[in-house]
Parts: sequence; structure tokens; C-alpha cells
Amino acid sequence: MKTSLRLSPLSVVKSLFVTLGVLSLVVLALDAAVFGATPVNIFQDMESGNAGDVLTPAIMNASSHGSTWSVAGSSSMWVATKYSRNLPGPVTIGGVTYNGTGGTRTWACADNNQANFVTGTLGGTYANVTFACYYTTDRTVQWGTRAFDHVVIGGDGIFVCLNLQYNSSGYDDLGIETTLMNWSGSQQSPRSSRIAVGKTYWLNLHYTGATGVSSLAIFDPDSSYAQLGSTVSVTGGATTLSGPIRLGRSDAHSNCSDAFTNTYFDNIIVDNTNAIFPLIPSSGTDTTAPSAPPNVRDGTGSDIAYTSSTTQLSANWDASTDNESGISGYQYAIGTSAGGTQTVNWTSLGNVTTVTKTGLSLSNGQTYFFSVKAVNGVGLTGNATNSNGQKVDSSAPSAPGIVRDGTGADISTTSSNTQLSANWDASSDAESGISGYQYAIGTTAGGTQTVNWTSLGNVTTVTKTGLSLTNGQTYFFSVKAVNGAGAAGNATNSNGQTVQITDATPPSAPPTVRDGTGTDIATTTSTTQLSANWDASTDNESGI
Repeated sequence: MKTSLRLSPLSVVKSLFVTLGVLSLVVLALDAAVFGATPVNIFQDMESGNAGDVLTPAIMNASSHGSTWSVAGSSSMWVATKYSRNLPGPVTIGGVTYNGTGGTRTWACADNNQANFVTGTLGGTYANVTFACYYTTDRTVQWGTRAFDHVVIGGDGIFVCLNLQYNSSGYDDLGIETTLMNWSGSQQSPRSSRIAVGKTYWLNLHYTGATGVSSLAIFDPDSSYAQLGSTVSVTGGATTLSGPIRLGRSDAHSNCSDAFTNTYFDNIIVDNTNAIFPLIPSSGTDTTAPSAPPNVRDGTGSDIAYTSSTTQLSANWDASTDNESGISGYQYAIGTSAGGTQTVNWTSLGNVTTVTKTGLSLSNGQTYFFSVKAVNGVGLTGNATNSNGQKVDSSAPSAPGIVRDGTGADISTTSSNTQLSANWDASSDAESGISGYQYAIGTTAGGTQTVNWTSLGNVTTVTKTGLSLTNGQTYFFSVKAVNGAGAAGNATNSNGQTVQITDATPPSAPPTVRDGTGTDIATTTSTTQLSANWDASTDNESGI
């Protein structure tokens, strides 16, 4: 039976949920109009450590509130980033309130070893307890009819546990099991709930000492936490529990070398004081949609107006906000009009602010618009923000009609041996226009022997200085256009200009000639050689 706590203006019961990466809870409050934090006994947000780290007490306890964690001797649990969720609401542990913990990490367990588990303290004897967390199996279990326990609450003599068993391809079954003494009085639920591989669920494992009933309820966080089937229960008979909480292969069902599976846990809440059941997020606790992304930019960085690709489009945006339950993800669409979905219908993303959609079939000359909206921790979507569009230009610009040597009319010779000039007729591009040009200079038409390809702005003339040109050599300019999408067109070559330096004036005489290799000498001891050095001459026309 599902009990759903919903808020109304007259109600004195307030549902406040906490979604720890993947989890939530419900609490009692005095005033439904004033939301407060939910008091629980343990909150583990799993936000310490880096992906791939083997779990150690230091990693676990850095993100633990209300419990001390230890590691089994042969545990191979580690920190992962798959299947993480965001906690949308506040939770109070020992009078300290924690708000909206970001969902970036999970604890992962390789299922093949029965000693792969970690332990958290839950001191004393307790008559009631509710355990809640996000839970994901990423591959179907593959060990025949065998099963194992992923969550155990209580000691080895009297406990309640979560039981996972292989069912069929693509699905596993979750049930509940409880014992009275020394593992011999085990009672297993007569039925179980089927879960999909790779999907994250919000689990509630509950024990009521007055009746000895253990219960399992499963909720779908992707469907506003609707319950999956009905609650599974089994009666064990014990009136109290004592002992820790164990996660992972904390059972005695033997090692399973053929269990090539991993299980992921995120954001654990345990309440053994009030033991409210179920602890589920209720949309009544956050009725306000998240803000729209402030800006959506076409491209992967600064906003672009054009793209040359016909198979993919990218966009990025500023993050949305939600003060109640945080942002759990985004949805995007692509259309040929602002806000349209003609190209890609609304598609869900994780909590990221960039997307590249591949495998598209885009039309040259068409403008495409991204639309992005945020989803908060309880599944409410905000208003969409649209990009200003990016136009597909998959065709290159035209080549310049004519490239002329010189700064005006075409010249065939130049008297300079240090600079060359050229000018050309503008290129055109019907889709994205011309953003600039590239030029090169060579000793052959189309060559780059003198100056390699160099970018210019959107100008139609260039003078290259600082050259060292050879008298009598012919030099050719090559010019090509670049369009707004960054594509370069074909080059057009000039017909060349030859360096011809006319100089009827002789150079100046060296100002001074000195005997020897340095300062002037008057004598030498050698009978076989003589040396001299001098100051340089000058020639303004053709140089020395």
C-alpha cells in the first residue's frame, strides 16, 4: 500500500523530502506553510573521494553525517560517478541542516564477492527504522537462481535485508528477507518487484518492531516518485533490532564469479527515531518551477551565427537555479524556428550546461535554434530559453575575381626589395557572407615560398613589409576568401611582379679602411698574409 503525503493549506502534516543525489524523505511539521529541514539519524551524501578511488573510512566519513563507516577486509567498493542524483531539500542531523547536496558521486559495488561491503554505525536497540537511498544495478545479474543481499540492517542474528535475484534478460527482482535467530529462521517475501537494469530507483526499506513486519517500497524518481507496484512485506516476529547497516555483498550466499555486475548507491538517509514510511519526495514540497537558463549560446563557447557542419549542432547555456530542490538536469530541443522542435524533439540531459547533437541531416542555408529548459529535483520543468540561431553554410565562398599586383592597377615590376603589395575584387558567399581573406606569396603561381598562408580581416588589399627580395625574381600573390562559417574558398593568383631595381648612382666609399682585423695597425709580423676591415658603404637605391 502506498501512502502519499501531500500538502494542503489546512494540513498540519508537511512532507519535506530530501533527495540525496537520488533520495528523499518525508517529515512531520507543525505548520504546512513553513518548510523546515527533515530530522533524521543518518545522512550520507557520498560526495567525498574521486571516481575510481577504493572506498576507505577516510573517504566515507568525510561525507557522513550521523554515522561512522568502516570497510570490510576484502571490500572492493569504490567511488563512481554513474547514476548520481541531486538532493533537492534540506535535512537535519544533530541540529545541523544540510541543503541541496549536489549529486556528482555514488558508491559502487562489484557483486561477485560476498565480502564486498561497507558498514555504518546505527547504535543501540531500535524498534523501528526506515532506510532510504537511490539504488541502481547497471547490468542484469547472471548467476542462475542464486541471490544476494545488498542492504542489511541489524546484526547477524536478527536483521532485515534487501534481496536481489536474477529474473530475465534486462530485468532483476528485488525482494525483502528477515530472520529471527542465527540465520536459521529466515522469512523471505512471497513476491518481489521487478526493476529495469540501468535505471535508478528510490528505495525504502522499513522495519516495524510492534508487528515484526519488514517492508520494501520502490519509487521512480523519473516519474515524480510514483511507486513501482505495491509495497512488499514479510513478517519476522522480532520486536527490536540492533546492530549496524551494511551495504554491498553483506551476505553469506557465496562468491559468484559469474556475477559480472555492479550496484550503485547514492545519498542514504536512515531514520530510526520517527521511522516515517515511506520517505519519498513529494511534489508538494517544491511547487515552483526552476528558472529558465539566462542565456543559450549556439556553439561550444561564445555565441556563433554560422556552422559549416551538416551533421551536428552544439549549444551551451548559463545554469538555471531552484532554491527549493535544486537542478537535476536539463531538456533541449532543436527547431527551424525559435522554440521549435522540428529537428530534435525535447530530449533529457543530466545536470550539464552544454550539448552536441550528432547524426543530424541539416540543410544548407537553414537556420537552426536550440531551446533549453531546466528540471528541478522533484521533476518540475521551467520555461525554455531559445538561442538566436545558427545558420548552416556548408558551401565555400567564391574565389576573388581578380588579384592585382600593387596597390591599384596591376603592375608587372616593383623597384622595392623589401615589400610587396596586392589588391583584389571581393568574394561572395550567399549564406554567411565573407568574414576575411587569406594570402600567400611565392616565386611560382600559387606558391608559398616567400610568405605562407596568412589571415587578414575583411579587406581587399595587403602590403607585406620586411621582406628580403631578389633582384630579377618574379613574385606571385595568392588570395582566398573565408566565409562566416569558417570555410575557405579556392585561391586566385596574381600574374606576378618582378623585382627590378634601377640604380645609376654608385654606392658611397667605405668611410674608413683599417689595416688588421680590428683597430688599425701599422706593422705585421707575417710574411704570408695581410688583413683589413672597414666601415660599411651605403646605397639608397639598391643597397650594397
